[in-house]
Amino acid sequence: MSEHPGPAPSDNPFLMAAVAKPREFSGGTVSIPTPSITEAISIVDSFLRPSTLPAGTVVAIVGEYGTGKSHLVGAVLHHALSVPEERRPRVAFLEARPATFVDLYKQLIGTELRRDDVCARVRELYADVLADALGESELTAEIAVRLRRGEVDPVEVSDRLNLMGSKYLARLRQRLEVVTRNRAFGIVLPLLLRHDFADAAWEWLSGHYPDPVLVDRGVDTPIATEELALEAMGVIALLYSTRGKKFVLAIDEMNKVVSATRKPSENAVDAFEKLIKVFAGAQALLVLAGLPDYLDELGGTVQQRIGRTILISPLNPENAIEYIRQSQEAIGRGRVLHPFTEDTVRYLVKLTDGNARRIIRLCSHLYRHAMDLSPRDPARALVTEAMVRKVAREQAGARSTDHVRNEIRQVLAALGLSYERDHWMDPQTDSRADYWVPYGDEDGAGCALVLIDAVLTQGDCDALVSRATFLQTSAEQRQVLLVVVGLLNADFVSELGEAFSEEPISYDHWTFTETLSSVLERQLRTLDRDDTLVLGEERFRRLGRQQANTQRMLEQALKTLTAMRSSSERSLGQIQRELTELSTADRAAHPGTESPPLRLPPPVMVLFTRAQSFLDGLDQVDATLRTMFAAASGDSANAIDARVAVRGQLRSPHLFSAVGVGAMLRTLLVTFRDSINEWYRSYVPSSSGDPYPADKDRLSALCLAYDTVYEYVPFYRLEDLDGFSPQLLDGNVLLPPQVGEAQEVFNLLSGQVQAAVLESVAESR
Repeated sequence: MSEHPGPAPSDNPFLMAAVAKPREFSGGTVSIPTPSITEAISIVDSFLRPSTLPAGTVVAIVGEYGTGKSHLVGAVLHHALSVPEERRPRVAFLEARPATFVDLYKQLIGTELRRDDVCARVRELYADVLADALGESELTAEIAVRLRRGEVDPVEVSDRLNLMGSKYLARLRQRLEVVTRNRAFGIVLPLLLRHDFADAAWEWLSGHYPDPVLVDRGVDTPIATEELALEAMGVIALLYSTRGKKFVLAIDEMNKVVSATRKPSENAVDAFEKLIKVFAGAQALLVLAGLPDYLDELGGTVQQRIGRTILISPLNPENAIEYIRQSQEAIGRGRVLHPFTEDTVRYLVKLTDGNARRIIRLCSHLYRHAMDLSPRDPARALVTEAMVRKVAREQAGARSTDHVRNEIRQVLAALGLSYERDHWMDPQTDSRADYWVPYGDEDGAGCALVLIDAVLTQGDCDALVSRATFLQTSAEQRQVLLVVVGLLNADFVSELGEAFSEEPISYDHWTFTETLSSVLERQLRTLDRDDTLVLGEERFRRLGRQQANTQRMLEQALKTLTAMRSSSERSLGQIQRELTELSTADRAAHPGTESPPLRLPPPVMVLFTRAQSFLDGLDQVDATLRTMFAAASGDSANAIDARVAVRGQLRSPHLFSAVGVGAMLRTLLVTFRDSINEWYRSYVPSSSGDPYPADKDRLSALCLAYDTVYEYVPFYRLEDLDGFSPQLLDGNVLLPPQVGEAQEVFNLLSGQVQAAVLESVAESR
């Protein structure tokens, strides 16, 4: 029996925090060879190969929060330090905080580099300058060789030969001017080699105000500007890449220094561009990592000079499976997947959209949850898809909803917007807005915010689509936004984006306030527009969303009919209906086939024909446009008059809304008629001649589906079509359409249809 027992089942191999720390990256760190890591390692290998030519380059690592940027930086630094000592570069790592390039430089000189190490690099550089000069003479050639070998101190040589302060010091300054136009570095760096000036020189290099002894020599400005700090970093890169040595500098979270809210000055951008040139022209590697916007703010010129940009892609299921196996192996459990399965891992990756941090955190919670359910028999522990959803919802709830609401309030206050909490647009429907922001002069105009913990299933998505429909129905000038606190299944992003005013906003602690503020400003600008055509297009899009949402609700209502059928009613009538549904599905799969012929009884058909006739009388857009085009082929004067008349009507701010309502009513009427026709084709009378109860329920559900949709159609908008008719082009006097009478026909349609259908069935017995 082993003296060292294996890991207990309670030992969780997954990190709860899931936050990578580049400094702590080691050979035991679990790391998956993703394409991003493989590419980065190959760049480091190429950089570290021995070469007499400058091998410097700049690498930009770009990715969203939690995708693995810091992990990749750690992998790069660890790989660079893992090579044999004779090829090992000097490595420095800077973790950007909400600060400036000045703070980054102070972190570099004050934390990463030691004073004696910097002095040694200056000594080597000065030795090379002296060796270049002394090697030109046979008398001093041997001293030059010894200087390059590091066998003699260049300061002692310059003192013995009385060279300090001579032209050789000027040559050192010229060497430094490769990276900076500031003469201060050429003055201060050599002073590090003199005991009486070294403290003052190091103090200035550390970012403090210059000592009087430096002021006397013309150095009167501290390293306190972005430009000077970047120049100083270039000087450091040059110092550490002499005599075949190489230097690696990595800066993580660059977006905390440069971003849309921390825009750099033009001088800082120019200095950063020069820093990139220095690294590219020396034996130095600069690694930058951060959110995508930091590159955008540095500008196109800087981006063009960056040697390679690595975009971190989401983890795929194979990556996640390999991560789980490696994590278990790292604690001595072997390359096992248990308690996960490949299917649950694939589901987990889909829910998290491949975000590495979310995957790792959920793995930690899921592992603990699975083991807690099987404490006596860990081998039976199993992570299921249902468990993934349960834990995901719990974790979304664990994030303080109050904290998210507080951030929303901060954004609204910063934008100067008033709001109402838990506002109901219509108490009779699911039309509650977690935050309602009234905006504009129109009654009911504004922006509604819906807050949800997670969207994991089709049911979650359908409920939100329905809620968006109710929120958008009662007013035109209204935008509706969705904020998802937890996980959002990627399969539903597109559907939710169509139902709401734009795609959902996924909560992220670092970017949420900035994102929400930007989206709100954009949506409110839409409400401010007074351009007729642009406003009309926006209204048309909104009506399109409402129509699509309503269609989904109608489809959902029809699906419910199937669930209403009980096993006791599966008679010949049910079998016949199922055969008909198969036939309908076959026609849908082969769109070239004809629709089934109408077999509605005359009393029922009359009701639909009458409603269609009233709608045609109100909505004459098609006939008007055809008349205008017909006029275009005739007399030119008539053609001009027709175009002018139509254009005048198109300027109406309400016309497009009215056209959309007309199109919606036509679709609803035809769909209702075809559904009733399908009912006639599929129902089979009982032995008494009456419909079966299931058929009556199905008929009632169809009529209810019509009422559900029609209830939210703004019929009154059709009044705005009163001037858009063929008579307009003939110059005739227009009679106002009978909107009230037509609305009454549509109001009573479902009840009259249901009664007429049942009456016709009774008469056919």
